[in-house]
Formats: sequence, C-alpha cells, structure tokens
Amino acid sequence: MIIRESTLKKGLPKETESVCPECGKIVKAKIFDENGRVMIEKKCSEHGGFKDVYWSDAGLYLKAEKFAYDGIGVENPKIKAKKKCPFECGLCDLHLSHTCLANIDLTNRCNMRCPICFANAAAAGYVYEPDYEQVVEMLENLRRNRPVPTPAVQFSGGEPTIYPKFFDVVKKAKELGFVQIQVATNGLKLVDFDFCQKMKDNGMDTVYLQFDGLNDEIYVQARGRKMLDVKMKVVENCRNVKPKPLSTVLVPTIINGINNDQVGEILNFAVKN
Repeated sequence: MIIRESTLKKGLPKETESVCPECGKIVKAKIFDENGRVMIEKKCSEHGGFKDVYWSDAGLYLKAEKFAYDGIGVENPKIKAKKKCPFECGLCDLHLSHTCLANIDLTNRCNMRCPICFANAAAAGYVYEPDYEQVVEMLENLRRNRPVPTPAVQFSGGEPTIYPKFFDVVKKAKELGFVQIQVATNGLKLVDFDFCQKMKDNGMDTVYLQFDGLNDEIYVQARGRKMLDVKMKVVENCRNVKPKPLSTVLVPTIINGINNDQVGEILNFAVKN
C-alpha cells in the first residue's frame, strides 16, 4: 500500500481556491473559524461575495485533518496537459487522487417512481443505458489505471438490477479482478432469494441498500409505497446466501421532518443485524 501524507495546508485560517457558484469561474477563497464553525468565504468579480458553512464543528474539522492523505494520481490519465480546472473535467494529470471506488450507472430506468429521488431516475425524458460492450470497456479502463488499478466498483442507476445483462457485467467485473463489487439498489428484485444467490454466484460482494427507516409511513412519503417488508426480506436473503452472506450497507436519505428521527434507530438495527 502506498500512503502519502497530504501536502495541503493544515490549520485555520487558510487560503485556497474555489469556484463561483453562479459562473464556475475559479476564485480565491478563505477558510476560517467563526464561533466554532468553519466558514468559507469567496468573491467573484462578476457575481459578488459568497459565505457559507464549510464544517459545522471546527474542532472536528481540525481533528479530521490529521487523517488527510493524498492519493498517488494516475500515470495514464485519459485527459492530459489539462490547464483549466474545473472545466474539461475528467480524471486528468492534475488529480492528486486515484480511483478507489468507481460508480457505473447501468441505466437511468427504474422500477419505482419515488417522490424523492437521489438520482432523478426515469425523469430525464430519455433512456441512458450503455450496452454490455460499453460497460465492459468502462470496467477495463478502470483496471488499466496505473500505478493502482481501480480495486472496487459499484453498479448504480436508475435501478441497476433491471439492466438486461446485470449478471453478465457482475461476472465480468469479477473476471477483471475487482476485489469489491457492489450494487446500489432499492431492493425490489432482491426479494427473490434466487436473484440474491445468483448475484453472489456471479461475484457480487456488497448490497448498498436504500433504507430510510423502520416504519412504513416514512416509505409512503419518501418512496410512494410501503417498503419495510421489502427491506426486511432483502436483509434476510442477503444473510442467507451461500457460501457466505452478502455484505449489506444501509443507505438512508435523511429528510427533515420525515425520517431525521430515524438515524439512531437505523444504527441500532444495523448493530443488531
């Protein structure tokens, strides 16, 4: 493992670069402690000044800085000789980091129509769905990264489990040497135990399960339908696949006034399971 201590300036106050939220132009910014909160302040010559909370707890920010490490970049980036950041974006030769976990959207289609959707799925007015060969090229490109081939991939969407060749791309990811393969899912397809077992058989490691809380009223408001029985069944199925369980990560969307009181309950459920 290659670890490099971060070269970024530590402590407060400090100066950095940011972007204007209106036009995207690079502007100078100052990060500082104000009454125990970390603030960021910047000014655009065209759109004026902006000030916002950077971290809500200055003490925790300074503590977290002690664990800051740089990545090692990529020796063979797709975008080279980049001069304008954040435009012409991509994994370029200005990046200090390398890809640890890559997300690949298999589709923007979904088998639900949630009132609150992280991915704005099924609302774009068009279908995005790369074919199998395109997904394989994405996977191969990630594994070609040097000096560190991307070790982990998460299939997402939309709802990735409805992708026509879902099991094929999971199997291909395993064949290419990804040591951690994940799927971000609402869980509807995983109610079928055979589906879970087939995922495991093809190389799936982790289910990144949308999980908003432990009562159905939350799901009615956030997802448009009762879902708690689905979540419980998915957790059970993931536990019972062979030869060993699928790791399960509970992924809540915290909505003020709907489920912000469920954070502790979700943590307790995770501990018990």
